[in-house]
Amino acid sequence: MRKRAIILNGIAAAALSLGAASAPAFAADTAVAAETSGLLFSGVWMKKSFKSSGTWKIFSERDKTFVKLSAEFKTRKAPDLKIFLSPLAAQDANGGNATQGSILIAPLTSNQGEQIFLIPDSVDLASFKSILIHCQAYAKLWSAADIR
Repeated sequence: MRKRAIILNGIAAAALSLGAASAPAFAADTAVAAETSGLLFSGVWMKKSFKSSGTWKIFSERDKTFVKLSAEFKTRKAPDLKIFLSPLAAQDANGGNATQGSILIAPLTSNQGEQIFLIPDSVDLASFKSILIHCQAYAKLWSAADIR
């Protein structure tokens, strides 16, 4: 049994190293490695207008910074959901002020499942207090979380 575990661990390690070498910086296998080495912030969503479940992480890898929504992420569908970083605390953000002074990270690609988004190099995380899921078309703040 021990010999089998060693062989499987060796195969898994080789597969991960090959995948990471050939995959783009935002691939899921890169994100898995970064969760332990480059984790900057993480948390759960606070309901604002609608509940969002699952976790989020902000991490760095290869001199880039990313937002990752967990595989368990799920929220209500909407036509224009986007991820923002906001200078406001999560409790102070609302649909009317969600985009004021905020930086758009990216539109959500789905209302559920793992998603990874690149944070532009020009963004100074120290200037932001929360991460938001916001429906920009209807000025409706879905969910928020403090990043400090």
